[in-house]
Amino acid sequence: MPSAIPRPSRQLRSFTTSAWLASGLLLTPLFSPLVHAETSTLDAIEVTGDRVENPRAPVDGYRANSALSATKTSTPIAETPQAISVVTRDQMEDQGVTNVQEALRYSAGVGAEQYGVDSRGDWQSIRGGDPVIFLDGLQKGFGFYNRPRTEPYTLERIEIVRGPSSVMYGQGNVGGVINLASKRPLEEQQTELNLQVGSHARKQAAIDTTGPLNADGTLLYRLVAVGRDSDTQVKQVEDNRVVIAPSITWRPSDRTDWTVMALHQKDRGGSTTQFLPHAGTIKPAPNGLPDIPIDVFMSEPDFDAYDTEENAVTSLFSHRINDVWTLRQNLRYSESEVTYQSIYTAFPPTLQNDGTVPRVAYANEPNLTSLTVDNQAEAVFGTNDFTHTVIAGVDYQRAESDGRTAFLTDIGDLNVYNPVYGNYTRITDADYSDIPENVVRQTGVYLQDQMTINDRWIAVLGLRYDNARNKTEGGESFEDHEITTRAGLMYKTSFGLSPYISYAESFQPINALNASNQPFKPLEGEQVELGAKYELPGSGSFFTATVYDLTEKNRRAPDPLNPNNQIQNGKTEARGAELEAYIDVNPGWDLIASYAYTDTEVKEGTNEGAHLPSIPKHTASAWSQHDFSIAGIPGFRAGAGVRYVGSSWDGADELKTPAVTLFDAMVGYGRGNWDLSLNVNNIEDETYFSTCLARGDCFVGTKRTVTGSVNYKF
Repeated sequence: MPSAIPRPSRQLRSFTTSAWLASGLLLTPLFSPLVHAETSTLDAIEVTGDRVENPRAPVDGYRANSALSATKTSTPIAETPQAISVVTRDQMEDQGVTNVQEALRYSAGVGAEQYGVDSRGDWQSIRGGDPVIFLDGLQKGFGFYNRPRTEPYTLERIEIVRGPSSVMYGQGNVGGVINLASKRPLEEQQTELNLQVGSHARKQAAIDTTGPLNADGTLLYRLVAVGRDSDTQVKQVEDNRVVIAPSITWRPSDRTDWTVMALHQKDRGGSTTQFLPHAGTIKPAPNGLPDIPIDVFMSEPDFDAYDTEENAVTSLFSHRINDVWTLRQNLRYSESEVTYQSIYTAFPPTLQNDGTVPRVAYANEPNLTSLTVDNQAEAVFGTNDFTHTVIAGVDYQRAESDGRTAFLTDIGDLNVYNPVYGNYTRITDADYSDIPENVVRQTGVYLQDQMTINDRWIAVLGLRYDNARNKTEGGESFEDHEITTRAGLMYKTSFGLSPYISYAESFQPINALNASNQPFKPLEGEQVELGAKYELPGSGSFFTATVYDLTEKNRRAPDPLNPNNQIQNGKTEARGAELEAYIDVNPGWDLIASYAYTDTEVKEGTNEGAHLPSIPKHTASAWSQHDFSIAGIPGFRAGAGVRYVGSSWDGADELKTPAVTLFDAMVGYGRGNWDLSLNVNNIEDETYFSTCLARGDCFVGTKRTVTGSVNYKF
C-alpha cells in the first residue's frame, strides 16, 4: 500500500490562519465606501423578469435562462455578448454521466474526454485551449495530478463560458472557463436515495437530502454523500470513492444569504492511462502481431495507485444593502493529498517484435493547499432608458504545493499479449527526491459595467489589474503585472434575434513546475468574437451562432521525451465557428444539438505551422429526450444521442487520429416516488482512440458502458 502523506507543517497551518485574516482585510477596503449606501444618490431601478432569476437554483429541463459565470451577475444568457452553454442537472441525469468530462459531450466547442479514459482527471478543450476549472466561482485546480476529480452527483449545473474571461476571474484560458455549481440547501424538504449498478462491476449508493432546520425556514441544510466500489475498462484498475458534502444556509431575511459548504472526498484507484504505442493501436503491430488489447494493464498490481484525498470548506455570502447595492464574498480553503504511482511504456513507446514493451516507473506524492477569495460589490441603477449593472471586486488566491517524486528506467519489460506481473525493479524510499515548495499568489482588482440602452442596446465594458507571483524553493521566481480588458456590444431586436460583437483578453499564471523544477510563464491570449442569439417567441427554444479568432502565447505542449512533463510552445492561433440549439419541440420533447469548426495552428515555437494536438476540426452532436406521458404512456421516457468527433493531428502534422461516430441511449420509467433508468453509452462498443500524439502514444476512448439506476424520492 502507498505510504502515508505527511500532514501539513506548522508553517503551512500558520499560512492558513494568516490567509483567512488577509481575506478579511481585502474585504474591508473594498466595501467600506458602501457603509452609508442607504443615502446614495443613485437612482434604483425596478428589476423584473429573467434578470432576477436565481441562476444557482435547480433548472427544470435542459435550458437555463441565466448564468453567473460570464459576468458574475444574474444576467440572462440571451442578453450576454459571449457564447455560454449550461449543462443542467436534468441533462446530466438523463445522459447518465459518471464524471465531469462525460457531462460535456454534447456542448458546442468543447472537446470532451480529450485524453480518453483517464482516472487521473477530467480533460477537455474549448476552442483549442485548456479551460481552467472553477467550482462555485472559485478556482478549483492549481497544476495537475494533485487533487481528486469532482463528483458529478454533488453538482447542480455546469456552466461553460467560451472565450477569455480573465477580467472577471484573472485565472482563465483564452479558450474559456468551466464553472461547476454545487448543490445548495433548498427550502422544501426532500430526500433522494440513489442506487447504481453497471459495467465493470460498478456499484454506487448515494443520498441527497435537503430542507429547513427550523420552523421559520431561516436555516436550511443539505447533505450529499456518495459511496462507490467499481472497476474500470482497464484490467487491475479500480475506481472507488467516498464523498461527504454537507452544507448549511442562513437566510435571516430576503436580503442576506450565507451558505457554508464542507467537502470530504477520498478516492482509491489506479491509473487507466497506459500510454499505448502507435504500433498495435493506430498503426499495424510489427511482425504480424495482432492489435494490443485496449484493456491491457501496463503497470503492476502491487504498485499502481492513484489515491487522492481532499478536505475543503467554502463560504458563500451575499447581502443586499438596498435596491442599489449588493455585497458578496466567496471563499474556499482546501487541502489535498495524492499518491500517484504508475508503470508505463518507456518513451517513445515501442512495441517490440516479441510483443514486449520496455517500461519505466514513476511515483509522485504532491500536497496542495489553496485559499481563494472573491469580494464583490454590485450596484444596479439608472433610468428607464439607460441602466447600469456595475460590479467591482478584489480577489486573492494563494496555492502552495510540495511533495516528493521518483523515477526509474529499465524496470522490466511486459508482454502486452500475455502479461506476467511481479518481475520488475521496485521504487524504494532512497529513490525519492523532494519536490521544491512552489507558491503562487495572485491579487486582482476588477471593474465591469453592463449597460442597457432603450431596452435594445446592451454594452459590457470591463477592466482588470492582476499581480501574480510564482516562487519556487531553490529555483527561479517571477512576478508579473497584467491588465486585461473586455468589451461587448449586443442589439436586441423585437423578434428575438440579438447579434453581438465582443473582444476579450486572458491571463493565466500556471501553478506548476517543469521537469527542471522551473516555473512556467503565464499564458496570455486575446479573442474577437461575432455572434447572434435567437429566442423563438412564445417558445422555450434558443439558438446561438458564433465565429471567433483567438491567439495565445506561452501555451504548454506535451514533452516529446517525457510524458509527465510539458513544454511551452510559443504562440498559437485558433479560428472557428459554433452552432448550438436548445429546441422545445413540444411539451415533453426536448432536443439539443451542436456543431463546431475549430482550425488551429502553431504560429511560433516547436512544430511551427502544425495544428494543435488533439483538437478535432469538426465536432457535432445531437440528443433527443421524449416523455411519453404526453402520448398516453404514463411514466415512460426515452432518449437517444449521436456524437461525431472528427479526426485530429498529433501536434507535428505527421499522424492523424481517425474520426469516430458514437451513439448513446436511455430509457426510464417513473411511478410514484420510484424512478428506474438504464443508460447505454457507445452502444456499438466502438473501439477508438481519442488522440495519438507525436511523442508516440495513444489514448483509448470510452468503450460501451451500461448503467442502471434506481431512485427513490420522498
